[in-house]
Amino acid sequence: MVDFQQFIPGIGSVGSIAKMSVYGLLIGTCLAGGIKFVRDFVKYKYSAEVFKRRQESFEDNLPQAQIISGKAGYFTRKSTGRNVFRIKYGKMPWERIELTKLPDPKYMIGNKVYYMQLQKDNFVQAKVSIDWDSGLKLEPVEDDLKYGAMQDILEKDGVLEQKRLTPLVAGIIVTGVILVAGIIVFYFLSKA
Repeated sequence: MVDFQQFIPGIGSVGSIAKMSVYGLLIGTCLAGGIKFVRDFVKYKYSAEVFKRRQESFEDNLPQAQIISGKAGYFTRKSTGRNVFRIKYGKMPWERIELTKLPDPKYMIGNKVYYMQLQKDNFVQAKVSIDWDSGLKLEPVEDDLKYGAMQDILEKDGVLEQKRLTPLVAGIIVTGVILVAGIIVFYFLSKA
């Protein structure tokens, strides 16, 4: 029979505190990893392929594409409270693409969604059709420029609503100007 008391250190010495810290760090790391694994398993339900455009090459003037594959899912952005479709294509937190326009399910193939890049930071959902001569053919579902512009205007309008000059702030500014002007007037009257 295993005596578990030998693995649990006592509180009396510095060595036991170090052992408790190591065990606590080990258990905390395991819990955090397990929570992240379960969260990713629940949230990322789709797979995605993104065809990113690159700059034109100098030799043949053809646009180059980089194909990014990853997992995708619906999330709520904490800053705005708006739903976004997030595509995670790497292990690092910055290796992801957040799209404000949610994908249309009728253009998905099973659980896979395709996106293509029209311009810098402008991704639209693509529909895939089979061209028997050249293979797969990607076409954008719709031009996302108008929708992106509307979203941009709404976000900027929301920022302006929060930063407006309120009557309280205007009253404080006017009172401050009056006080400074009064101090200046009394200073010059005292010198005269």
